[in-house]
Amino acid sequence: MILEQVAKSLANLDKEETISLTVQAILEGVTSRDIVLHGLLPGLGEVAKRYEKKEHLYPDMYKASSIFHEALAKIKHQIVSMETKPEVWGVIGLAYGDMQDFGKNIVHMTLGANGFEVKDLGKSVPSDKFLQAAKEGADFIAISIMTDEGVEEAKKVVQGLKEAGVREQVKIIVGGAGVNALKAAHIIEADGYAEDAAEVVEFVKIFFQA
Repeated sequence: MILEQVAKSLANLDKEETISLTVQAILEGVTSRDIVLHGLLPGLGEVAKRYEKKEHLYPDMYKASSIFHEALAKIKHQIVSMETKPEVWGVIGLAYGDMQDFGKNIVHMTLGANGFEVKDLGKSVPSDKFLQAAKEGADFIAISIMTDEGVEEAKKVVQGLKEAGVREQVKIIVGGAGVNALKAAHIIEADGYAEDAAEVVEFVKIFFQA
């Protein structure tokens, strides 16, 4: 299937092939949503997995991101024209002190591709920024955690939400190399732990019946 080829070419950091296959998919009538969700994003995800296994180096992730955005530009007009009226919105960011945002960016793009309005708070986000988002009515907060320190920072976010009396109004989803399901549940007290971008989307859909 052509989308599998798109994913494979991006995972192999083959820029020309990725762009060519993306254009071919458009000509074959594949929707921009499917190209992103089932071609480009899985390719990025595979790069991240290979990086964790040390099969790719750090610069390779930047190259993959660059290829992704060039391919995305080919279908941007289709994405813009998509009529989506998201009823659920949230924020995403790296726990305070953490700076590696490759995975966070993938999650952000995946949520957006699924029609959810998501504000990216960026890297090393102080707990009060997450808290402010909750006070402004965010339905969910996604926190990317890359270190043990990030786990403690995410815990502060949840504690701050409790102290402000808004914990029950927002769902907390965590993920990243610095956290696992046990830490998410028993240390952070998050509502969900996701191993990849697709799982984050599934959690949001489950929580809000999207």
